[in-house]
Amino acid sequence: MKEKKYVICIATSTDFAIATAVLIYSLKKNLRVYNDCDVKVLYNNLDSHSQNLIRKVKEDVIFEGPKDNSFYKHIDKTIYGKDNYDVYLSFECLHQDEYQKSIYLDADMLCIKDFSGIILGNEGGISWRIPNLGTIVVGERLLGSETYYKFIDAAIKHKFVNNPGGDQDTLRFLYTVGSDVQPIHEKYNFQAFGCGGPGTNKNFLDQKDDVRVIHYSGRRKPWGGVYDGRSLDEKNCMSYPYMCFHSEAIRIWYRYYEEFKITHISGNTKFELYQVQNGTIIEDTLVAL
Repeated sequence: MKEKKYVICIATSTDFAIATAVLIYSLKKNLRVYNDCDVKVLYNNLDSHSQNLIRKVKEDVIFEGPKDNSFYKHIDKTIYGKDNYDVYLSFECLHQDEYQKSIYLDADMLCIKDFSGIILGNEGGISWRIPNLGTIVVGERLLGSETYYKFIDAAIKHKFVNNPGGDQDTLRFLYTVGSDVQPIHEKYNFQAFGCGGPGTNKNFLDQKDDVRVIHYSGRRKPWGGVYDGRSLDEKNCMSYPYMCFHSEAIRIWYRYYEEFKITHISGNTKFELYQVQNGTIIEDTLVAL
């Protein structure tokens, strides 16, 4: 067994590097069991600049490719398009039997309050918010190569082999009900904040005090540009930036980004230097500077 009890697995790519760095910063800030965890960043394509950016928030982060990607050749297309298999990186959280528990998070998430309860409360099976696998906790009973290859086998042999949401389809097929399944509340994988997706800004504000993890699923990425209509496969963007501008969930991500920048990236402009030196976030241009 590893020295640390748990492992946090985050699937990412070069396009999602800044999101990953801010997510890890938010975990460091809010997750009570963070110091009991190794952090693994799972990737197929992640350039050196992106890796160095993520190391700024956690020097000993572990970068890890898929243990077996041979099954990719059986899959024509995923939600990110042809020849992009990043969705299947979620399977890697299963092959972590050197730890007591494995926690998987999508890179497009933010931890705004402690969610240690669902980690400590996992009874050895799989804890997740059906139908979206943005947050998963896997216990000892299911960790290892047997479950890992069970998922791979299902992914390539069943009718959803080329469905865009292949990894989620696989998890739903295998673990929707049964003694190994522990459903978790939506506050651990909260997507209902509007911006053209589920819910509304008011819905988020009404539940804000209970939300633990925000999931910026779909084209609601605070770090992305505006959607230009070039490709339906493009997800690292905002379809409705005006709605996003009015979203509290989006504003929260920007505040965490500014905190990350102040604490982990040296300032280059006079405004950034002021923020770093004073440990504060500037809300408007300071004319005196």
